[in-house]
Amino acid sequence: MSTSPKRIKFILFLIVFTDMMGFSLLFPLFPKTLEFFLSKGDDSLFRMFYSAANHLSFGGDTKYTFVLFGGILGSIYSFLQFIAAPVWGRLSDHSGRRAILLFTTLGNTVGYLLWLFSSEFWMFVLSRVITGMMGGNLSVASAAMADQTDEKSRAAGMGFLGAGIGLGFVMGPLLGGISSQWNFLDSFYQEGSVVVFPASALFAILVSLLTVILVFAFLPKTKPELVPEKEIHPFLSLRKIESRNLVRISLLNLLFVLSFSGFEFVVNFFLSDTFQFSPKEIGFTFLYIGMIIIFVQGGVVRRLSGKISEKRISLYGAFLVVMGMGLLVSIGTHFTGLFVSLFFLAFGSALVNPGLSSFASLESGKGDLGRSLGLFRSFGSLGRAVSPVVFSLLYFQKGPSFAFFVSFVLLVGFGFLLFTQKEKTA
Repeated sequence: MSTSPKRIKFILFLIVFTDMMGFSLLFPLFPKTLEFFLSKGDDSLFRMFYSAANHLSFGGDTKYTFVLFGGILGSIYSFLQFIAAPVWGRLSDHSGRRAILLFTTLGNTVGYLLWLFSSEFWMFVLSRVITGMMGGNLSVASAAMADQTDEKSRAAGMGFLGAGIGLGFVMGPLLGGISSQWNFLDSFYQEGSVVVFPASALFAILVSLLTVILVFAFLPKTKPELVPEKEIHPFLSLRKIESRNLVRISLLNLLFVLSFSGFEFVVNFFLSDTFQFSPKEIGFTFLYIGMIIIFVQGGVVRRLSGKISEKRISLYGAFLVVMGMGLLVSIGTHFTGLFVSLFFLAFGSALVNPGLSSFASLESGKGDLGRSLGLFRSFGSLGRAVSPVVFSLLYFQKGPSFAFFVSFVLLVGFGFLLFTQKEKTA
């Protein structure tokens, strides 16, 4: 079996694609799934979550309570990624990328099995806890991609990986919606032994099993570097990390993800409330965004990689994202203005993400890639954990213009701090 770098890169692309597709299958099913648990009666854990969401929405519309409910569950998932990403990354430095990816993808399969049999809400929450912990494996995939690239081609490799993640996020909700129409397991649902939309959960299991097979059959074993022992979680020793640049770049990632994922979370409601878009039209809007991201990360970044620095790639992206958010604030209520602003936002974010990932990887020591990229991904997950609740509260209490303006201010701050960031530790 060939283990050429080109083949391994393609396998890593397929791994993150299937991983993200399985994860995002649930997105279009989330509201009906919550309604399913609400209708089941007095589930104390569900009531606790629902009460917290209702409190945060200040007794508002039931629609807003459900949005916040979903935001809280999404925040838990991302917070667990924040905890797990550096751990998986560090373990992969010691045990090899393949071993850790095998473990986490098998863990995802167990999580999806729990989703299928979630006749009770606590089982559904446990499935999200397991898949959240295992979702930190993106740091391992990033480290494996960095292993296969040199400094000149690093941004291209990260862009290729980002294209796989983006394509998975585009295809997941689409296939989730399609699979929700399959009814061959509905008799088990009516008996109360499985969750609503059981065919979608089964499809997620099959996709996850495909990822396990790809890792086992095609990803070669790697010999770990012998490195000094360090704390398993970098947050326990932030002050001891040799590269201060790595910490600053990770904080920049936190700021970018906080502002951009906050926009991503509330733009669904903006499209529905301002333009009366149906769920299908919202889906096609995200398909438009996703295809731009895939085109940029799969093509444009590859052409820029090695010709300009990672910092410059990220700066170009920051400029475009700030421009897009400024247009959204000023002319986003007009149909044409909306899609022009979304174009710049998608194009810019598709440059920032691989640019920053590559920037962080170049600050890693020998044998320390997993730990370093785990730290970087962990900060991003922390941003995703905070943003759904914060931005949904801003949106529902102050309106979309204020929420997007806050995102604009944060992105301006991100661009300025990125401009002042040093490119390489001496």
